[in-house]
Parts: sequence; C-alpha cells; structure tokens
Amino acid sequence: MKFLLLFILTLCILIACTKKVGKNPELAYSNFALLDSINEPDLKYYKNNSSSLLPGTNGPHGPYKLRFNNIGFNALTDNGKLPLGGTMPNGSLIVKDIYDGNNTIILYAFMYKRSGSWLWGEIKPNREVLYSVDRNPSTCINCHSQAGNRDLVTTFNFH
Repeated sequence: MKFLLLFILTLCILIACTKKVGKNPELAYSNFALLDSINEPDLKYYKNNSSSLLPGTNGPHGPYKLRFNNIGFNALTDNGKLPLGGTMPNGSLIVKDIYDGNNTIILYAFMYKRSGSWLWGEIKPNREVLYSVDRNPSTCINCHSQAGNRDLVTTFNFH
C-alpha cells in the first residue's frame, strides 16, 4: 500500500511540474519546455506586425519574424525597441521564426533570460535540437556582441 501511495504521489508531482514548466516562461529552462513556450499563442510580434518578414541579411539565420513573450515585449518602447543601455528582464523570451523560400518555418532560434544571463537555443519544428540551451553560448554571444547591441539583441540595430 505504501508503494502505491508513493507511486501515485510521485506521478502527480511529475505531471504537475511538467505542465507548469511548459506553460510558464518564468520557469522554463530546458529545450523542450522552451519549445512549448515558443508555441504558445500569446507571443507578440516585433512592432506588433505579424506580416513583416525581416530579411536576415545581417546574420546567419535568414529571413525571420521576431516574437516576444509578455515579459520581453513589455520592456520595449513605443517604437518596438529596447531603450539604449536597457536590459531585458529575467523571464524574457525572444524567438526568431526562421523561414525558407516557401514561407515555411524551418527553425526557431531563441534567447531566454534566466538569472541575468541569456540561454540560447535552436530547434526545428520537428523538435530536432540543433543548438541546446545547455551548450556553451560563446558562438551566439560572439555574433550578438557586435556594436550597438541592446542586451545582446541585435535586431534593433537593423530594423
């Protein structure tokens, strides 16, 4: 009987934790928890424009649309940019939906602010992880550290 109760309690805890991590970007920190957050419908498009496909000529990703969770979006000014010298708050999620020539999303590149630092990742829509949040972020940081970045976000430099 003790084992059955322990099993049921453990199962309930695991189910409750899994659901909460995927739904609450404040708690998300793994590749697939962040992918769940990326697929939430309440993310907001850069400058509130869902039809604007940015060219991506200044980076390695290609054409993209940029989305923010509410935490990140609320840090932006009326012109849709982070103020110079500003920082994104913890819990901010920024997603690049990267498109191919057929207007199909081929990759999600994302940044997630946790404990004052960015986690970086790239995941295909089929859930294949190309760049894990557990990896050394130096490759991403080297590009995102270019002059004019705002808290390592470079889109504001070009659009």
